[in-house]
Amino acid sequence: MKKLTLVCVVFVLAACQQTPQQEAPPEINEVIEPVVVETPPPVVVIEPKVLAPHEHEDVWQRIRSQLSIEVPNQPAVKKWKKYYLSHPRFMATISKRAEPYLHYIVEEIEKRNMPLELALLPIVESAYLPYGVSHKSAVGLWQFMPASAKRFDVRINKWFDGRRDVIESTNAALSYFEFFHDTFDEDWLNAVAAFNSGEGRVGRAIQRNRKAGKGTDFWSLKLPSETNDFVPKLLAIADILKHHERLDYEFTPIANEPAIGFVSVNNQLDLELAAKWSGVEINRLQQLNPGLNFLVTMPNDGHQLVMPANKASVLRKKLSQTDPKNWMRWLEYKVKSGDSLSRIAAKHDTKINEIKQANDLNSNRIYIGQTLTIPLVDFDKSMWLSSTKKGRKVVHTVKYGDNLWDIGRAYKVSIKDIVRWNRISAGSILKLKQKLTIIQ
Repeated sequence: MKKLTLVCVVFVLAACQQTPQQEAPPEINEVIEPVVVETPPPVVVIEPKVLAPHEHEDVWQRIRSQLSIEVPNQPAVKKWKKYYLSHPRFMATISKRAEPYLHYIVEEIEKRNMPLELALLPIVESAYLPYGVSHKSAVGLWQFMPASAKRFDVRINKWFDGRRDVIESTNAALSYFEFFHDTFDEDWLNAVAAFNSGEGRVGRAIQRNRKAGKGTDFWSLKLPSETNDFVPKLLAIADILKHHERLDYEFTPIANEPAIGFVSVNNQLDLELAAKWSGVEINRLQQLNPGLNFLVTMPNDGHQLVMPANKASVLRKKLSQTDPKNWMRWLEYKVKSGDSLSRIAAKHDTKINEIKQANDLNSNRIYIGQTLTIPLVDFDKSMWLSSTKKGRKVVHTVKYGDNLWDIGRAYKVSIKDIVRWNRISAGSILKLKQKLTIIQ
């Protein structure tokens, strides 16, 4: 019995000492499944889409994405950045004024492949006021002097001042910049300086520095104090726009789409009729066409009338269906004793030749009882009293920086009324301490 127990123990111990190598091999036909190791999917980095200029929702974004002039760490730039940042509502006001024009100006700059910083220059020049007049009598968004305007074919006459017109003034300004850029070794800052103080002054400053072995960049030149601030102001605004989120400075959005359209007019057109036919308020038309001295386009000359973008086709269609002879309102005037063509012309703020042309007259001879057709423009003196509303009379004294646009907004009256009440044209250059009658 003891021998049997011992044998069993030995058998069990032997069985426990078997190694894996001693296990029977698997059947030949048995399939061994491979071990699958799962690998994580590759990390896909999605780059943010770079928008084309026209794809931005906001014109300010469109400008921001194309800013190209380096802003140096100059004290003058810091000074003006601090100034603008301390006036957080400034750009909100600018946006409201620039809204009709900014998209158009940006597209014109892009067509010429010029720096988009130039679209910010009217902020410095005129605060985007087309009626703005400087103390040196420079006029319009781009603040052209008469001589500079004439040099680049900007029309200025009794009926029209192209310095205030967005099309003529912008085209001239950009041509001016191209000329300065080529003249001053493709240096945009010197071109901007020359736009402010003149090419002769900047050219002489460059020549002096060359002779003295000094730098010829803007920061090295000795220029008038106004110009020394002009360029830093532009760069300060550009830098604030570029970093507006970090600086927590708001530029009120302006839709990145055309705000205005253009209607080619080859015959004289009364804006009162244009407003009626297109369904646009006359004050709005006047705002969009500040180059017109009266509410009528020029006689015997072509004109591009500026309209709200969605109304241009409406007016274009109406004009195509209307005889140009009916594009003006006319006044019938019966000649009285003592009248002459010169006296009648002066009374209705027109010219003798215009009356003769409208009435097919070959000479200056007229007779009592004769009926003459007088082109009726908004400046017609016979309409002043009838169009003046009754109310309290206020006398406004013109101060530095005043313009008809802001005066009208301040008193909640139209430029048209201010013009009538004071017997001036919409293009009149206001003088310091000039008295203007306002009726409220």
